[in-house]
Amino acid sequence: MKSEHRHDLQTNDLSKLIVQAEPFMEQYGMKALVAVGAAFVLVIGYFAWSTNQTSRDAEGWTRLAACTSTADFENVAEDFAGTKVADWALIHAAESHLQSGIRNSFSDRSAGDRDLKEAKAQFQKLLDSSSTIPEIRERALFGMARTEESTSDGDLKNATELYKKLIQEYPNSIFRKLADQRVKPVAGEKVAVLDQEDTKNFYKWFHAQNPKPGDRQRPGFNLPMPGGMTPGGEENDSTELPGLPDLPALPSLPGLPEPLTSSPLTEEKKPAEPKTETPAKAEPKAAEKPAVPEAAAKKAESPAEKPKPEPATEKKP
Repeated sequence: MKSEHRHDLQTNDLSKLIVQAEPFMEQYGMKALVAVGAAFVLVIGYFAWSTNQTSRDAEGWTRLAACTSTADFENVAEDFAGTKVADWALIHAAESHLQSGIRNSFSDRSAGDRDLKEAKAQFQKLLDSSSTIPEIRERALFGMARTEESTSDGDLKNATELYKKLIQEYPNSIFRKLADQRVKPVAGEKVAVLDQEDTKNFYKWFHAQNPKPGDRQRPGFNLPMPGGMTPGGEENDSTELPGLPDLPALPSLPGLPEPLTSSPLTEEKKPAEPKTETPAKAEPKAAEKPAVPEAAAKKAESPAEKPKPEPATEKKP
């Protein structure tokens, strides 16, 4: 009896709830159905987006691992913009531009400037983004400091501030030692490297140089020739380094043959070698007569004179 009574009570409660809900359903039923449908669509859409994002991230990491050039990194950063893959690709592209820019500055200044300008823009983009993770921001700060130093015309204030900012924000950075060497005095020095006048003068001089691919390079740095002359023979007004003193010429030694030309003669221009002939065998000659005096020889050639007749002597009686 109790169970039947309880069942009747529940039935009555359900009936009352339905009766009370009828006005509500009539007024808000359609809106409720729309809300439920929208929530269902959002849930389905989220799962679809999450699956697609996971697949896209996997593709991005795969392409990032296969990059072999600066252009490859830039393509990944563009194709996967807004993701962590894009940030990692962009930091690799910026560091690649920085390395090639420094290297080209010694042989092709225009190409080096283009690379350094592109590296600076990419580092700045990462530093300005609020979504850049700390690991990438740390590398971007160090790269920007090196870029500012490489493009300096003697004013190293920006590079110094960036090195100090890196030390302040990332005291345990893997670049901390390199940054300290640029902005803190080393043992035995009172002034940091970037604050020294020699460093500023070097960057001021180097900024004024304009090496080109066709120039003949000397070993090491492309330093000016003594006396402010370039390898091509033209005066170099941009250099401020003092010329080397003229070395005394070596004295010429008497009796030495003329120096040979440095360019070897070709086969066509080589002089013909004299032919060596074997001397002919001397034929046996008759025994030579003793030399006759010149006076006797002339006398022998002239005709013999007849002796004059002597006068007859008279006979005495």
